[in-house]
Amino acid sequence: MPDFEYPTQKAPTPDYQPPRDFSPPPTSSSAESAPEEPDVVAESEDTEEEETAALLSFEEGRVLGCLIEKSKTTPDNYPLSLNSLQLAANQKSNRHPVTDLDEEDIEDAIDGLREKKLAFRVDQAGARTAKFSHNAKSTLEFYDEHVAILSVLLLRGPQTIGEIRGRTERLYRFADVEDVEEVLKEMMEKEDSIIVELPPSSGKTVKRFHQTLADYPFELQDTVPPPPFPPHLSKSTKLLPNKSRLWKTGLINSKKKSRK
Repeated sequence: MPDFEYPTQKAPTPDYQPPRDFSPPPTSSSAESAPEEPDVVAESEDTEEEETAALLSFEEGRVLGCLIEKSKTTPDNYPLSLNSLQLAANQKSNRHPVTDLDEEDIEDAIDGLREKKLAFRVDQAGARTAKFSHNAKSTLEFYDEHVAILSVLLLRGPQTIGEIRGRTERLYRFADVEDVEEVLKEMMEKEDSIIVELPPSSGKTVKRFHQTLADYPFELQDTVPPPPFPPHLSKSTKLLPNKSRLWKTGLINSKKKSRK
């Protein structure tokens, strides 16, 4: 047999760069543990976003506010059909902003409220159409005075204590503004409170209150009362990223979607 020797591995030269696998254990351990910190921070940031996100879309909040309102103001016509809900949601008075929600918007809002146990379907004997009622008192663990305030804030946006007292008169009779303030305090002290205090409007000294249960299409930090359609939003602005339909006001002559 030929006299053959396998080449042996050469000793490292000054130019030799050892692979990362050959790094000393302490250095390798620290390098592996370093990326873990950003992951923990990112996870906490995601958790914080989930905790502060609104439970309802704007449309769901508008429909819930209408159900609460009509249960007190027109009890003979309650529960409400989809058509009655659409009329209530788009009425010109006692609403801010004024909207032009279509039937599909109302159907989606009702479906969302039913999934969250805030509304349910009522099947009445002899009725040709389905009707719906709210379940806010049970689900949110509220009393009549609480849901009255919630309804006004959902339908009208931020309100002062005096405005709340005057605009809830048909829903619940508060004795005075001190009574309203006491109920608001109770709601803000609840765990997972959905009521927040806002600074006064421009040129005024009276504090305002708003709900955080549903999305709102205006910037709440603005102290000037918003116009019917905010200038910083375009006609193609969506309320929520997952909504395919646009929010519309009575000032916009938008074309209805064609239906087959």
